[in-house]
Amino acid sequence: MSVGKITSSQQDMVYVKVRPETGVELETRTGGTAAWDETTTSFGQAFTAEHYFGRIKIVVHDAGGKNLVARLYDSPAKGVKYVETIFKEVDQEQVLHWIFDPMAPGSYYWELEIWSSNDPTFRLKTYDGSTFSGAYEDGSVLSGKSFMSKIVYCEDTEVERQVAMTGDTVDSGTTTVKSGSPLGQINTGTVVGNISREGDELNNGGTILNGSWFVEVDD
Repeated sequence: MSVGKITSSQQDMVYVKVRPETGVELETRTGGTAAWDETTTSFGQAFTAEHYFGRIKIVVHDAGGKNLVARLYDSPAKGVKYVETIFKEVDQEQVLHWIFDPMAPGSYYWELEIWSSNDPTFRLKTYDGSTFSGAYEDGSVLSGKSFMSKIVYCEDTEVERQVAMTGDTVDSGTTTVKSGSPLGQINTGTVVGNISREGDELNNGGTILNGSWFVEVDD
């Protein structure tokens, strides 16, 4: 989940607006049997989100260690491109966690293809017989199936969260944040309560691994 814009400060405390994930997901399937499909062009899935969302999970069957590029559009016609992300060295049986600034409710289309390789072949997991529909290959409808993906919803209303400060507790008090988040380095938020960035140190010797995930901490 990406952080919103800095909105206010209170003495030495900085606040940002965020949309925490709700734990509700839209799975792009209605029935069907798990399978996989192969392409040398592109695969895509159309869907309609009922809430804001800032993450999409896509199941890759095999990309042979090649790079995949993911793009989010307004529709299969690809009139407007909202997001483009490259996933490096994607192999077998991997779930792509595609994180971006939250998008408003509405109709969208995600698409994947191999990025810069002499062999553009890759495989995605599908649901054969799914009535969700919306699956595409190279711009053409794939009838009777949908791709294995989940749209991860977040809050429709933004909330303000503090930037993590040195001494903030983590894991119910078992350790504390050792280094803070300088204002100029705030990129993405990870914490519901206090927001820290990727790489911030913990006093037990650990670090915050991913600056785009929300986790529980004590205020």
